[in-house]
Amino acid sequence: MNTALAQEQVRAFWNGQPCDSDLSDREPMSREYFLDIERHRYHLQPHILDLMDRIDFRDKRVLEVGAGIGTDARNIIVRGGVYTGINVDPGSTAAATRALKVFGLPGQVLERNATSLDFPDASFDIVYSFGVLQHIPEVGKAVAEIHRVLKPGGQIMAMVYNKSSINYAIEIMFLRKLGLHVIALPGAVPVLSKLGLPREKLERHRELRRQFRDTNHRMTDGEWLSRNTNGPDYPYCRVYDAREAAELFSPFEIVANEAHFFDYRHWGFAGRMLPPRVRRELGQRWGWHRIIHARKR
Repeated sequence: MNTALAQEQVRAFWNGQPCDSDLSDREPMSREYFLDIERHRYHLQPHILDLMDRIDFRDKRVLEVGAGIGTDARNIIVRGGVYTGINVDPGSTAAATRALKVFGLPGQVLERNATSLDFPDASFDIVYSFGVLQHIPEVGKAVAEIHRVLKPGGQIMAMVYNKSSINYAIEIMFLRKLGLHVIALPGAVPVLSKLGLPREKLERHRELRRQFRDTNHRMTDGEWLSRNTNGPDYPYCRVYDAREAAELFSPFEIVANEAHFFDYRHWGFAGRMLPPRVRRELGQRWGWHRIIHARKR
């Protein structure tokens, strides 16, 4: 796919449904709405706050690449960061701006493309980016821009999706491919939807399978990955193992390159029965989130 087209499709996707905006049914853009999303986010992913605790944000100029609706932004500001956030789309930018206003927090959120930042060299002490870079087709340009605007000795904390994970190797590349054949069977979608799987997504996956078969299109691993991250029509995503992540961030001195987050919800009753300690250990060995903590030399 053409990178410019893929980037525009990614932009349009998040503009229509900003990240995490579906986690609450409270009045949109209200204080209760943002707090409800925050509770859901950190209950499922407590490692996010633990990772933030590794960095001293106080009085540091912080750039968040991919602010979403401002949940992590608010925690960065509360920790003393002098905050600037960017989103690639107007919808997420407006939501994050609203969140800061609702809670009376200082900072700004701008609509910008991470591949062409309009900040001077060495503008920031810290760059934070959680779950964004893997959705940027020209990610090398984004990392180069992050390196440019970061001060010498400045830190970056970033999350990308982990190729060496249960979620990718077992769920996406094996079980869900098997499931693609199952949903083609008559009556399979109603049965699976009764088990808690989203019927609309199942039907869309079945429709796309039929379209690809009719046009003799052989789906690539990249296309299949993209369809299984943020829905069957999501346009672009990548995964990185430890070596690939280190290569992506090679302009920096890497402090930590590690995995976190086993999403137990995907394993139904068996997942819910796992003790929190076991979930955490599974995440640290085969988690979906690959965390890079690095410094500019």
